[in-house]
Amino acid sequence: MDRRFAQMGLVAGTLAVATAACEQNKPDLLGPPAGYDPVETKGLTLNKAGVDALTLTEGEAREAHIAGLKQGEAFRGQGQCQSGSYTGDMPVAEHGEYQLDCYAGTVLFDIELRYQLFTTADTGRPLKGGAYVDFTGRLVDLVYFESTNPRSITAKVVVGELERLKK
Repeated sequence: MDRRFAQMGLVAGTLAVATAACEQNKPDLLGPPAGYDPVETKGLTLNKAGVDALTLTEGEAREAHIAGLKQGEAFRGQGQCQSGSYTGDMPVAEHGEYQLDCYAGTVLFDIELRYQLFTTADTGRPLKGGAYVDFTGRLVDLVYFESTNPRSITAKVVVGELERLKK
């Protein structure tokens, strides 16, 4: 009887160690790639520091800040593409033939950041189903909903360069 308990204990211990070893080596297949961090990555226009700078201004100062962000092709961001669609004859079609809706997450306190990226269908269609992207382009509009809970920012960007982040 004692021998059976000893054998069962040995088998249970071996399985526990094997299971723990397997879980440590298992990659997170659904998690973001290593280069994806829309909150802390330096150089992103609306990372934590960028959103903080935007929210600290009000009225005309905020409008001037947003106008400054719209200058040139220097806007840079990261997001996870949630969906995409052709713009057709909608008013936003002037920015591109395809719109990607991306989510960057909660960037600062309770402020959620979303992107509407305008590009070509050849570039956008393969990315619409959950791809993580890093992009640069020209900001055409920025809407800050500060009276909602959670607060949110939606940035509309005409994409200049778009890179899919890979694991």
